[in-house]
Amino acid sequence: MKNIQYKDIANYLGKSEGTVKNWKNSHPVLLEFCKIGAFCKENNLDINKIKKLVEVQEAVKGVEG
Repeated sequence: MKNIQYKDIANYLGKSEGTVKNWKNSHPVLLEFCKIGAFCKENNLDINKIKKLVEVQEAVKGVEG
């Protein structure tokens, strides 16, 4: 899986890398959502794949717990 860098988010949004880095202080929630979205996009994860991953995670917790 590919990790996401500020430059990746900037490229997706048509912003400068510096602008995205500044969001850490001025818009931390926005930056977090952008990181999640860019990670999913970069790793070809759509909502259905994410739901399946959550189901698997919950099933594993049920077996371990």
